[in-house]
Amino acid sequence: MLQTLWECETEPLSIANTEMQSLENALAFIEEAVYKHSGEALSDLQKLILRAAWEGNQKTYSQIAAEYNYSDKYLQQVVGPKLWQLISNALGQKVTKSNLKVILTQQLTAQDDSSEPAATTTEISSAKTAIDLEYPTDSVPLDSPFYVIRTPHEPNCYASAIKPGALIRIKAPRQMGKTSLMKRILAYAKENGIQAVTLNFQQAEKQTINHLNSLLRWLCANISRQLHIIPKLDDYWDEDIGSKMSCTLYMEGHLLEATETPIILALEEVSELFDYPAVAQEFLTMLRTWHEYTKAEPNWRKLRLLMIQSTENYVALPINQSPFNVGLEINLSPFTPEQVQALIKVHGLHVSTEELNHLMRSLGGHPYLVRLLLYHWAQQPDSLEQLLETAYTDAGIYRDHLHRYLWTLQQYPKLSDGFVEVLNSTTPVTIEQMQAFKLNSMGLVNLRGNSVALTCDLYRQYFGAQILSS
Repeated sequence: MLQTLWECETEPLSIANTEMQSLENALAFIEEAVYKHSGEALSDLQKLILRAAWEGNQKTYSQIAAEYNYSDKYLQQVVGPKLWQLISNALGQKVTKSNLKVILTQQLTAQDDSSEPAATTTEISSAKTAIDLEYPTDSVPLDSPFYVIRTPHEPNCYASAIKPGALIRIKAPRQMGKTSLMKRILAYAKENGIQAVTLNFQQAEKQTINHLNSLLRWLCANISRQLHIIPKLDDYWDEDIGSKMSCTLYMEGHLLEATETPIILALEEVSELFDYPAVAQEFLTMLRTWHEYTKAEPNWRKLRLLMIQSTENYVALPINQSPFNVGLEINLSPFTPEQVQALIKVHGLHVSTEELNHLMRSLGGHPYLVRLLLYHWAQQPDSLEQLLETAYTDAGIYRDHLHRYLWTLQQYPKLSDGFVEVLNSTTPVTIEQMQAFKLNSMGLVNLRGNSVALTCDLYRQYFGAQILSS
């Protein structure tokens, strides 16, 4: 039946002939690329999903499954993930339902351009700067070719996000890719018919988050508006039962009751609360209670929680009250040499094995550091040696990143003392446990059993000059 539907399917009259030709060219290009890379031929069902993604009609997997009599879970958990992984592997970059058209258009354009007279180095550099390159600030856009797949994190997160009552916790120091992964989890959830709400605690005013009652009202009001549900906080808020219970009843009785569609609530920069330990403890305890409710209560099973936490701060909680020891924990690691090599290729650059090893020693695979270097290097392909030579100075491309760490170390002398011990040693060294934990959570050192070692040569060169010489 599917083959008949595929053959008889007609394009909407509003789509121009050129658009139809682009679609067919894209499908042929993908089929050839996948077959060459894996030896697999795309099925009619996979082609159907590709056609829907290209046309941008925003059909979810659930809608496609219902239309063509397939199992919803089969498309979501088997066909879809395998298809995007096949294409991503074949093209050497992350391809999803949402960025398919952008990436394929770029690939087809590049293929067409290859038949034109060769451009000069200056023309290539100029075109890459104007069109392709992205300055690595904030998160990586969903349709960006510069996003690096963090296997097995993505598939694990995607599978968890669509389960009732899921709790996903993403932890890493700043600039390691937490928000980029979060946005892809939310995009996947939306594709599977789940409503997404995002709250960033950095956007809350200090006078809001330093009092539990105002924080919880801020939380409920924002969730209501993002779900397009009229806020009715005063109908549920009761000082006699307290703000935590009022917030919980509002979430259950007003928000979850009002929708049949599951909700994924993403809480970004939760560590902002850690400056107010009493508030943080009450808030996080409430989240743990909510997660426990999802195991049995029908309304609560509609809720999924996604927590994004910078590891540079923390708050101590009893183990049975903390949301930080349940659910799926994702600790983002630095890029591997293979991932860095893939990024270099996407930037149109090439390195020898010796140069790649030098990059890994210098930057430790830190996602932001690697991407910033490649951004500058791609604009001037002969600049790699100069960029690395100046990287550890105040005139280098990492000055802002390094200054932030230097300021933190200057504010906390005991932490700085522990870091000096690490700087003075060329082998892993044992320091006070809390110092080791904090330096590791900042991303400055790696844990090696009970010892620690610097994460990269960049930090040794810069802080050695700034701290040891002072």
